[in-house]
Formats: sequence, C-alpha cells, structure tokens
Amino acid sequence: MDNKKYLVIKATKWNFQEFVQYTVVSDKAYELNKACDIIVASETMNENDSTTFHLQEISFTETDKVDPLVLTKEMEIDHELI
Repeated sequence: MDNKKYLVIKATKWNFQEFVQYTVVSDKAYELNKACDIIVASETMNENDSTTFHLQEISFTETDKVDPLVLTKEMEIDHELI
C-alpha cells in the first residue's frame, strides 16, 4: 500500500498582483484518493476563473534512523573573529 501523503494547494492569480498566491487548503495531509476528492469538490464550488487547485506530495525525513551529527573541534565557531 502506498503511504504517500498530499497537501491540496490553492493557487490564485489576482489581476492586481504580478505573482500567484498559494494557500494550503487544509492543515492535514491526505492519501491520494482523498486529496483528489477534495480537489474535485473545491473546483466544483470555485467560481473564480483565476483559482486552480493542485496536489503537492509531502515527505518527511526519517531522522530517527540517522545518527545525530557530532560537532568536532574544527566545526566550532571562533567568536573572536565575529
């Protein structure tokens, strides 16, 4: 089973701005089927032609399987130089 998670992103290009405004639709990450359902529902309710919806896959680094970084003497900052 695929454990990938996705955020639903709302992209709006306003007439008075030169850039696209991106907003995360929900603070939750969803499996692909649920995220697609949210996009379909959002596009159905959307009345603004300048707004589109997109999926963004997310992933997390598995830090519990990696040894912590050990600082060495060479990595220390010489505060006298600052």
